[in-house]
Amino acid sequence: MALLKNCELHYIKCDPKRPNASFNKKNPTWEVQIRTTDLEQKKEWDAYGLKPKLLVGKEGDDNEGEPILTADGKKQWRVNLKKKSITQAGEPASTVKIVNGSLEDIDPNTVGNGSLGHVRIYQYEFPQEGKKEPGIASVLMAIQLKRHIVYTPKARDDEFEIEDTETINPEPRDGDDGDDAPAEAPTPSPKGSPAPKLADSRPEDQF
Repeated sequence: MALLKNCELHYIKCDPKRPNASFNKKNPTWEVQIRTTDLEQKKEWDAYGLKPKLLVGKEGDDNEGEPILTADGKKQWRVNLKKKSITQAGEPASTVKIVNGSLEDIDPNTVGNGSLGHVRIYQYEFPQEGKKEPGIASVLMAIQLKRHIVYTPKARDDEFEIEDTETINPEPRDGDDGDDAPAEAPTPSPKGSPAPKLADSRPEDQF
């Protein structure tokens, strides 16, 4: 285990019931992106084999390939950490726990970008094809918040609004008295006369 302290947190997707399936629908992942502007912290992440990358503009943007600076003009480095929701054995994995300074559980959906926290990861080595040195895999395990910026979802343009609903009951049809009592039996025929044929009691428009 390793503990990465004082990480700036972005794109937290750690809802236990809704891991991110954007990149792997069969095995969705819980995720967080950690950032730093501190060169010493970047070196620490390098020492853990996390390979931090400079945060730059995306392909197609006006600032494509250019460093994205903070408000005070500093460069930023990022590392994306993940945890698969299904283990190699095919069993559900333990979720990514998020707590505050008092070790009380925090709803992951309330953690907004720019929050600050300590991140615990699990690391293991794996063989790399064509290389003598093994690779290092890092798995997101838990987060403790030091600064909790509460995320507030923006209202959608197509959201419904609360308003009155007008309810109109149908008008009764001819011969419909509104109850479900069975139809009256026909009057008996005179002795010796054949009994009249009973009509179907259901209106024709019921078929």
